Amino acid sequence: MTARLSEALRRLADDVPPARVPDGLFDAARARHRRRRAAVAGALAVLVLLLGTGYALHPVTLPPPAGPRQDGPGLPTRLVEPPLRTASVRDSAPGAAAMLFGGPAVRTDWFETRMGVVAADGDRYRVLDGGHVVAGFEASLSPDGRYVWAGSALLDLRTGRFTPDRPGGYPLAFAPNGKRLVYADDETTFTPPNTYSTPYVGVYDRERGADVLRVRVGTAWIPPGRTAALSPDGGDLALQVRDEVWLTRVADAGADRVGEPYRKLPLAGGRLAGAGSWLPDGRSVAVLDRSTCTDCPVPDYRRTWTLALRSTVDGGTLAGAAFPPVPSRSYVQLLGWRSADEAVALVGVPGPAAVDQPEDHDVSWGPYHEPGTEAVELVVLRRGAPAPEVLFRTPQGITELSVAADLAIDGAVRESGRPDYGPLPFWALAVGFVLAVLVALPVVSLLRRWRGRWLYRRPRDG
Repeated sequence: MTARLSEALRRLADDVPPARVPDGLFDAARARHRRRRAAVAGALAVLVLLLGTGYALHPVTLPPPAGPRQDGPGLPTRLVEPPLRTASVRDSAPGAAAMLFGGPAVRTDWFETRMGVVAADGDRYRVLDGGHVVAGFEASLSPDGRYVWAGSALLDLRTGRFTPDRPGGYPLAFAPNGKRLVYADDETTFTPPNTYSTPYVGVYDRERGADVLRVRVGTAWIPPGRTAALSPDGGDLALQVRDEVWLTRVADAGADRVGEPYRKLPLAGGRLAGAGSWLPDGRSVAVLDRSTCTDCPVPDYRRTWTLALRSTVDGGTLAGAAFPPVPSRSYVQLLGWRSADEAVALVGVPGPAAVDQPEDHDVSWGPYHEPGTEAVELVVLRRGAPAPEVLFRTPQGITELSVAADLAIDGAVRESGRPDYGPLPFWALAVGFVLAVLVALPVVSLLRRWRGRWLYRRPRDG
């Protein structure tokens, strides 16, 4: 009975027509899965890229800081180091700046020449490539904070672009009104065994677009930093040449713009005090006398600076109460005067590794940034005061500083808020795109394995 039933069922099965599978069914299914997989991977990549771009381009709103705050621009109460993702000045101009700064905290192994900029009217931080120049020496802010003069380039911080009207040399000083710039010709001549000579020092007028004075300095080398100063009206130049200060009238320059000094003030181991050396009356300049102290705050750094005033009429020292000494400091850069009795200056604070150079080091080599400097202080020097008043000190790792002199002289200070580092730079967007691709690859691999398991189980489930 069983055998006959099996034979009957077999005959019925043979009579059933075979099932027909449409041509290209499996190819179509495979193509459909490929499209779905590519769509998912593409959507993930686009989502990550859009999120990164949106974060880069969204406007940053700074919350109002707690505590009192001055309306308008001012020096920040706090300075922070810009992180790696900080936008550059060229990509996102910060506007007029309060400070230009540098140091180990600002530079990295990939960005070895980086400097930081913080805006005057808000905590907008930007970075720029300084090209191995030191803020406060080879790179300076204009008194109003609008321009950065680094090397032979003049950068407008309101536009993020270099200006065509700039002198052809390295910076020495801005005029107090910012319209004239003192520079040194960078075609230096090497004099064996280890000295250099500068052909000339020029005064460039930005409104005229030309030099209005050139002073030949012979075989001396004029280093950047604090070796030149223009009077408040821009009509007189004070220039340190070795151990003398040469005073030259810009109006005395002839058709060839070459001027001769009308007076030379001996320094006896001291220095011109910096770009703000001229007093507001225009008839006297400040110099720094150097001495050695026995009870310095830094025992191994005994250099002490004392501010003195010299008359441009007869070269004599002006009488009056003494300014406080500045002990154990590597340099002093005078920014300007609040009155005839109050001067504002930047001073370098030496660290444990600083080496106090002999006096002839300052005269022959110039006031370069000392390698052992660990901080910079903004101070006020008042006649009759026992010590300088410290207004600001850079945090650890920021050892180079230039400030907008107008803000420092006016005492304009604003409370710091949350830093704004600007939109992501192009390289950061590129890194984000690469990361999006790297994230998408494992997702694609996971979808491929899931598809393989699904195709393997599908016939068995049917």
